[in-house]
Amino acid sequence: MKVKITKHSIKVGDRVQILKGKQTFRKGYEPNYSSAIYTVVSGNGYSFSISDDNGNVLGKSYKYYELNRVEGTETFLIEPRHREPTMTNKERRNKRELQELGRIQGPTNRKTKTFGATYFLK
Repeated sequence: MKVKITKHSIKVGDRVQILKGKQTFRKGYEPNYSSAIYTVVSGNGYSFSISDDNGNVLGKSYKYYELNRVEGTETFLIEPRHREPTMTNKERRNKRELQELGRIQGPTNRKTKTFGATYFLK
């Protein structure tokens, strides 16, 4: 069985982002890659050492699939959405019952006919 080795596009001097680890069973959106941009310092083709903007080399080496090459220098921050806190079943039931009562007892939009004092005297 032959294994085909493909070249990847990361080279020394490229600016990259690091893949973030995902937590299991988390709701909502979290970015896949870090917001910080790093520079590739050295590499052997499979794993790379990277440094931050200050020139400090990170202690860990990263595999090529853990890095995302960045073309520009602009950073776009995606602000997290704040979700409503989850409701318990009891709170959900109470809210639904209050909505139903509001529909029954609430003001109606129907026009009511008003009769003058002389209407019934005819």
